[in-house]
Amino acid sequence: MANWSPDIFVMLDEPMVQAPKIGDQGIVGSVVKEFKVENDNKDFTFVLRKGLKWSDGEPVTTEDVRFTYENILLNEKISPIFPAKFRNGFKADEEPMTLEIVDDYTFKVHFTKPYGGFLRALAIEGWVGYTDLINPAHYLKQWHPDTNPDLLTSDAYKAEAEKISVTDEWWQVFAQKRCQNWDMTNPRCVNYPAMNAFIGVPSGNPSLLAFERNPYYFKVDTEGQQLPYLDRIVSQQVENVEMVNMKVLAGEVDFLRESTALVKIPLYKENEAKAGFQVVLLDMHVDSSGLRLNQTFDDPDWQAAVRDIRFRQAVSLAINRQELIDSVYYGYASFPLQTIGEEFSQYDVAKANQLLDDMGLTEKDADGFRKYPSGKIVEILIENGQQAPDLIPVADLTSQYLRAIGLKVTVKTVDSTLWGERWAANEIQAAPMWSHDVGWAGDITLGNLERAGRLWIVWYNTNGAEGEEPPDWAKEAIQIDTDRWSAVPGTDEYNALVEAGLKWTRDNLPYINFVEGVKYPMIANVKMGNVPQSGYAIGYNFTGPQMFFKP
Repeated sequence: MANWSPDIFVMLDEPMVQAPKIGDQGIVGSVVKEFKVENDNKDFTFVLRKGLKWSDGEPVTTEDVRFTYENILLNEKISPIFPAKFRNGFKADEEPMTLEIVDDYTFKVHFTKPYGGFLRALAIEGWVGYTDLINPAHYLKQWHPDTNPDLLTSDAYKAEAEKISVTDEWWQVFAQKRCQNWDMTNPRCVNYPAMNAFIGVPSGNPSLLAFERNPYYFKVDTEGQQLPYLDRIVSQQVENVEMVNMKVLAGEVDFLRESTALVKIPLYKENEAKAGFQVVLLDMHVDSSGLRLNQTFDDPDWQAAVRDIRFRQAVSLAINRQELIDSVYYGYASFPLQTIGEEFSQYDVAKANQLLDDMGLTEKDADGFRKYPSGKIVEILIENGQQAPDLIPVADLTSQYLRAIGLKVTVKTVDSTLWGERWAANEIQAAPMWSHDVGWAGDITLGNLERAGRLWIVWYNTNGAEGEEPPDWAKEAIQIDTDRWSAVPGTDEYNALVEAGLKWTRDNLPYINFVEGVKYPMIANVKMGNVPQSGYAIGYNFTGPQMFFKP
């Protein structure tokens, strides 16, 4: 994607508070210097760093917080739905937070019910960084009618509105001028006031994304030297992951994590000395592959079948996980015992066939493919967005496994951007895709609800205004997630709720996870310093400000 670089995106991520151990073992300051929790996890006090500046040199103060709360979050044009993250317990139908500005550097957030997971939400939830609560008011006020009464008649506004073919829809222009965390690698955010370690700058080439060190970045190393060490980073956009790996083998890449593949390890090792890079095998923060069976896809026959737990059990039993581990992951993966469990992680075609027979899917056509009771062939279109290199062989093998139990499966490869649009529109029936590793995230329950049925999560996110109301078994995930967000991470209560979510996943198989504990080859120039030799590969992205080249 020409406006997206996942490796740099993670490198730029700058949360309000940070969670070195992903929230379960302590949360510390970041943009916010210090914080205090009071009144049974209902009142939170935050203190900004004095002297903190935006990348254009303007000071960061609580005015940036106030503007975000009053002019963005409470504005129904910009935020038609007040974010669940800022409601009691991360729940869409609960009361929203209130904001109290104490002085230029201190502000308080108040909830009416305990919200033990609020700090964790600020640290890692949704990869939104500081931007959902702190925005550069000095820059954005010129694009908001509440702070610029002459906005709609200004030449600047008219020019921007014309670019996106609107007239009075000022909030659409505002959305284009505002850059949230997910937008920071987008060329439209070049020179946008930010607090990230690197700031987007013009590259002069549509296939390149360029970033330069933020002269006002607030972090220093242990000797007091300002970070980041690197002056400039560049990401080149290519057609596909194969082109990425060709550049690696040619020695044209200094750092790569997102698009590497275990299947390429022999090639990496063969070429690393000649090309001047090292390949380090680290832990993957996602369970690399699994199968989404969209239970809200618009097909009554499909819905009736896939919503029967026996169908999902049969699909899981049809997957030859050992073959996947050996042939796709080179042995660097394990069976998904946490999310699927022992019984349905096994490869048992006979049992899978029996489950489908028990459902009444016994009639077959001349080619041996099963029929629905309506007489229509049970067909599954798997759409592969190629978000990771392993998804290509995984999708092909999955189609073979499912054909072996009488399901007519077709695999279609699509552009990742189109895939995202189609998934959001509930137009995808099935898809191979990754999910966060349990050890890294610990909060997969609600994510698996979306993987089970796209319209169910829309219903949840809109408090029932849109989407489709999920069945009772699926609503259990919502309750578990709600209770977990009220608990303090790392406590016995919180850990019990994480396990409850895993049990719900094993009992209901909302998402057919194929493997877990996958390793990840990371590529780094041999001259790069601070390269980790263990832990999660994505951790090196987070330490982007500390990357450097050795003399």
